[in-house]
Amino acid sequence: MTSLSKIPEGTRAVFLDAGGTLFRPYPSIGHHYRLTAAKYGCRASEKDIEAAFHRVWSHHDRIGTLKSHMIEKNEKEFWREVVTGVFQDFGKFGPFDDFFNELYDLFARPEVWRFFPESEEVLRALKEKGYILCLVSNWDSRLVKLCEGLGLGRFMDRYVISSIFGAAKPDPRIFREALRLSGVGAHEAVHVGDSLEDDIHGAHQAGIRAIWLDRSGRHKGLAAHEREVLSVVKNLKELL
Repeated sequence: MTSLSKIPEGTRAVFLDAGGTLFRPYPSIGHHYRLTAAKYGCRASEKDIEAAFHRVWSHHDRIGTLKSHMIEKNEKEFWREVVTGVFQDFGKFGPFDDFFNELYDLFARPEVWRFFPESEEVLRALKEKGYILCLVSNWDSRLVKLCEGLGLGRFMDRYVISSIFGAAKPDPRIFREALRLSGVGAHEAVHVGDSLEDDIHGAHQAGIRAIWLDRSGRHKGLAAHEREVLSVVKNLKELL
């Protein structure tokens, strides 16, 4: 464990990532992609689809450069490219447009997502401690209604969503917008997220302290000098 594992003194605002930090697809992305694709004649396995998704996602541009007057159209095109890439090696099936539209609508529904076991307890405790809570996420505009459906509105004071704002983590501009909306200085905020590059390095570029939520112990594979400068927790409860 590194030297800083809790929210530091003087913090007024806590910024939090969404997917992979507070909630996750349930039971998995591959599960829902396979079930939906099977309706249209695709016979690929959940395991293969899941692997294809992560391969495509790791090489795809982040969703944060959309034109504000065409957000919904551009978001759907972004995801169409992703989904097309996922299924490109699994043969033809369809109609693909019908499949894609059903899948796109499905992931806007809260029942497809689950909070991590400790998320609500930790959010409630942070709220009771008086922190300003701001969600900072690389997501599309569906996140607004999704958060409403999951009940996140009970806890969050502010939202900065990449596709709406026009910049995505690790771009420091998205963190500076969170500072502006929260009315705090960089020295008064801390960001918590599960991506070393997007969340931790991005926050640091904006002068914001950051805590890496590393549920799987990935920090152990880093060089010692890299670990020494990181604040790491394996569970959100360690923030309290």
